[in-house]
Amino acid sequence: MQLSSISSSGYQKSIQFLFWGVAVAAVSLAVLRQVFDPANKTRCESLLNHGSWLDPQRTQWQPKGCMLKTYDTKSTSKCIGGSRIVMLGDSIVRQLYYSVVKKLIPDANTYGDKHSDIFFKNETLGVSFEFYWDPFLNSTRALAMTAPSSTYTNDIDNSDISLDTSQLQPEQTPSILLVGSGLWYLRYAETSGGLEEWQTKMRSLARRMSDASRPRLGDNLFISPIPAVNTDKLSEERLKTLLPKDINEMNTFLRETTKDSPITVPFSWNMMTETAASATNDGLHYVERVMTAEVDVLLNFLCNNQLPKVAPMAATCCYDYPANHWFQSLMLAIFLLWLPCGFIVQTYYRNHPASSYFPSIGILNAMAVMAGSVLYMYYSDRTSLFGKGNKIYSTPSFTLLMALSIAAGCLTLKKAEKDQVFLNRDQTDEWKGWMQIVILIYHYVGASSVSAIYNPVRMLVASYLFMTGFGHFVFFYKKADFGFTRVASILTRLNLLTVLLTYTMDTTYLSYYFAPLVSFFYLIIYLMMYVGHSHNKKPAFILTKITVTAILTAAFIQTPAILDTIFSFLHFFFGVTWSATEWRFRLQLDVWIVFVGALFAYGFIKAQELAISAHSQWNVIMSTTIVASVIGLFGYFAFEVTITKFEYNHYHPYISWIPILSFVFLRNSTSALRNTTSTFYSFIGKCSLETFIGQFHMWLAGDTKGLLIISPWIDGPGAWTFNLVISSFIFVAVAHALSGATGELSDWLVTGREPKQAKGTLATTPYTLLTAAPLTSRERETSPGLPLAMKQTSVIKSPISSSAGTVGPTTLKDLMEKSLKAEKAREFEAGGSGGSGSSNTHGCNDSGSGSITDHGNTKDLHAGGKSTKKPEAVSLQIDTSDVTPVRPQVVVSVSSPTSTTFKSLWAQPFWKVTIFFGIIWVMNYFS
Repeated sequence: MQLSSISSSGYQKSIQFLFWGVAVAAVSLAVLRQVFDPANKTRCESLLNHGSWLDPQRTQWQPKGCMLKTYDTKSTSKCIGGSRIVMLGDSIVRQLYYSVVKKLIPDANTYGDKHSDIFFKNETLGVSFEFYWDPFLNSTRALAMTAPSSTYTNDIDNSDISLDTSQLQPEQTPSILLVGSGLWYLRYAETSGGLEEWQTKMRSLARRMSDASRPRLGDNLFISPIPAVNTDKLSEERLKTLLPKDINEMNTFLRETTKDSPITVPFSWNMMTETAASATNDGLHYVERVMTAEVDVLLNFLCNNQLPKVAPMAATCCYDYPANHWFQSLMLAIFLLWLPCGFIVQTYYRNHPASSYFPSIGILNAMAVMAGSVLYMYYSDRTSLFGKGNKIYSTPSFTLLMALSIAAGCLTLKKAEKDQVFLNRDQTDEWKGWMQIVILIYHYVGASSVSAIYNPVRMLVASYLFMTGFGHFVFFYKKADFGFTRVASILTRLNLLTVLLTYTMDTTYLSYYFAPLVSFFYLIIYLMMYVGHSHNKKPAFILTKITVTAILTAAFIQTPAILDTIFSFLHFFFGVTWSATEWRFRLQLDVWIVFVGALFAYGFIKAQELAISAHSQWNVIMSTTIVASVIGLFGYFAFEVTITKFEYNHYHPYISWIPILSFVFLRNSTSALRNTTSTFYSFIGKCSLETFIGQFHMWLAGDTKGLLIISPWIDGPGAWTFNLVISSFIFVAVAHALSGATGELSDWLVTGREPKQAKGTLATTPYTLLTAAPLTSRERETSPGLPLAMKQTSVIKSPISSSAGTVGPTTLKDLMEKSLKAEKAREFEAGGSGGSGSSNTHGCNDSGSGSITDHGNTKDLHAGGKSTKKPEAVSLQIDTSDVTPVRPQVVVSVSSPTSTTFKSLWAQPFWKVTIFFGIIWVMNYFS
C-alpha cells in the first residue's frame, strides 16, 4: 500500500511537471511572437498572407491564427454603407466585383456583356458599385481614375498618351479602389509587351497610388494578386501562355513593389486558388464559393475593427481588442497586485497590522489558483496573445474524437471492492464525465448544425438537471437541513467562477447558462422542500407539493410578463441587461425533468423502505424494466434522428425523461454494471462544472464561437490535431485545479473554514491552531521567556461541558475525543443525522461533511419522546506555559472571521448577502 501511494504521488508530480512545462512553453512562445512580430498583433498580416481551407470541399477559409467572419447582407451594409466601390481590370476582377455586389444585392443580375463596364447601386444604403473593363489598364477611363484632378493631364508614367479630360469630372473619392491585371499580358504577350510591360505599368501605378502629394485615389487601395491556374483544365492555347513560373514571378514583383506602401495586396487570394485547384471549370475562373471567400477576406480587413467591441468577439482578423473597462482593470489589479502583496505580507510580515487585510496562506493559495486560471482565460480570449480559429463540422473528426473518448473510458474501467448502491457516487461522477466529454466534442467541432447530434446533446443537459432534482431532493428529504450555510455553499460553489468571469471578461451572467440554470432549479427544489417541511414524510403531501411546484414553475417560466418584469427590475436596480426571451427558452426546455428527478428520488426512497428487491416478483419486475428501458432508449434515438433541431425543441421537455430513466435502469440492471465505472470519466465528472464554464475561454475562443489556437505557427494537416492535444491537456489540468480551489474558496466565503492542509501538518482539524517553527539555539539562550505572540491563547469551539476550564495541551486530545464520543451518543439517541432533528452540517456535498457544532445555538433533539438540548459551545483555553519556546511562523485562522469591522460583518449571513449584492450593484450600475 505504501509503495502504491509513493508510486501514485510520483505519477502526479510528473503530470504536474509536464503540465507546467507545456503551459510555460506555450505562453512563452506566444509572448515571443508578440515581441518579435509586433506588426501582426492584429493578425492583419496573417489574414492577407497565410491560411488554408478547413475542409476538403473548400467551403471555409481559415487565416492563420485568427477567426474569419462570414459577412452577410446586414453586417456588410453596416460596414460599407454610403461607400463608392470602384474596381477595374480583367475577368478575375469582374468575378470579384460580382461577389462584392451580391453581398448587398443578393439577386443582382450577373449576366451580360462580359467585356464591358458594369454598374450597380443600392439607393437605400447609398452604395455605388463600378466596374471598368480594362485588362491592360491603358484605357482613357482607367488613366482618368488614376489621375482624378483635371489639371493632371499626363500618364502616370509620363508617357505620350493624352487623356480625354472631359471624363475627369470631380467625384466622390472611392472608399475602395481595387485594380487587377496580368493574365492578359501573358496571354497576349506579343501585342501587349508581355511581362516586362506589365511590370512597368504596375510600377508606375504603385508609385501613383503611394504619392501623398497628389489627390487620393481611394481611402483603401488594393491590387489583386495574379491567381494560380489549374494547368490540367486549361485550354491548349492558354496552357502555352499562362505559365505558373511567370505567375509566381509576377506575384513576387508585386510583393516587392508594394512593400512599405499604403497599397494592400491580399496574397492569400492566390493561396486560395492554388489550393482549390478542383474548384474551377476552365482552370482560370473559380467557382462562386471561392470568390465569396476572397470577398470575406477583403471585408474582414476593412470592417472587423468597426464591429462593436463587445462579447462575443468572434471576428479577430485585423482586430484591435478593446481597452478594459474599469471593473475589468479592477479584477486584474486584484489578481496581479493585491494577491502577490498578500503572499509577501503573510510570508514576511505576519505581525504587521497590514496582515489583517489579507487572508491566510492557505486561502491565498486557493485564490492564486483561481486567479491564475482566470488570467489564463483572459489573455487567451481577450487579447491577441494566442491565435483563434474557426470551427467547421466534420463527421470524420467528430467520429474519431468520440471513438477516442470511448476507448479512454473502456481502458480505465475499475470494479468496486464491494457492492455499490443504486446510482452511487462513482456512477454519477462517471455519468457527468462522459456527458461532459460529449458536450465538449460537440462544441469543439461545431456540431450544433447537425440535428442528429444536437438533439441528444440537449438530452445530456437535461440529464444534469435530472441529477439536480434527484440529488437535492434526497438530501432535503433525508437530512432536512434548510439552513443558510448549506444553501449559500451550494450557490457559491456553482457561481463563484461564473461571477468572476462575468466581470473579468465583460460578459453577462446568463451567457454562462449552465450555472444559472442549475442554480435556478436548485432554489426551486429548496423552496419546494422547505415549505411545510415538517410534513415531507407524508406521501400525499409530498407528491402534491411536487406536482403543484412543477405547474407553478412552468407557469412562471412561460408567462412572458413575469420574466420580463423581473428582468426590467434587475436592469433598473442593478444595471444588468439580460434577454428574457433567451432565458425563457433555456428554462422551458428542461422545466419538467427536474421534477421527474425529484419524483424518481421519492420512488427510489420508498422502494428502499419497502425492500422491494426482496419481493417475490423482483425478477419479473427487473426483466420488465430492462425490456422497457431498451425499447425506450432505441425508440428515442429512432425518433430524434427523423426531425430537425427546431422541431425537436418542441418535443424535448416532454420526452427527455424517457432516455434518461432508460439509461439509469440499464446502468444499474446488473451487479457488474452497477459496480464498474471508468476512472477517466469519473475524473472529468468531478470537475465537470469547471470544464463546462472554462471551455468558453481557454479551450474554445470568442465565447465558444471559435477555437483557441495555442500554436498558431504550425501549419499543415497535423496542425489541428497538435493544437487539440496541447490545448486539451492544459484545459483539463486547469479545470481540475480550479475545481479544488473553487470548493475551498466557496467553503471559506460561507463558513470561514480554511482549506485542509496536507496530512501530517498541524492544520488538519477545523479548529484554530498556531503553527510555529522551533527557535534556534541562540534564540533559546537569549530569550527570557515566550514571545508576546506566543502568549496569546487559541480558542477552540467545542460542545463540551462548560466546567472543562483551562487544560494543558497534553490533555487536549483526550478531551476532544470524549467530546466527539458524547456528541455521537447524543445524535444516536436522537435518531441519527438523517432525521429532522439532526445537527446542522456544512459543505457543498450531500455527505454532510463539516463541523458538527451548531455555533453556540441550542437545538432540541427528540429521542424517545424526551427533549434534550445540545450544550452551548464554550471557549477552551490552551495553557501554553509548558510549551517548548518556538518562533511564531503563521497563524491559520479557520474559525469565524476576526474582530475587524468588515470581517465581523461578513461573518453574519445577512451582511454577507448585503455586502455581496452591494458590490454587484456598484460594479453593474457604474459600469
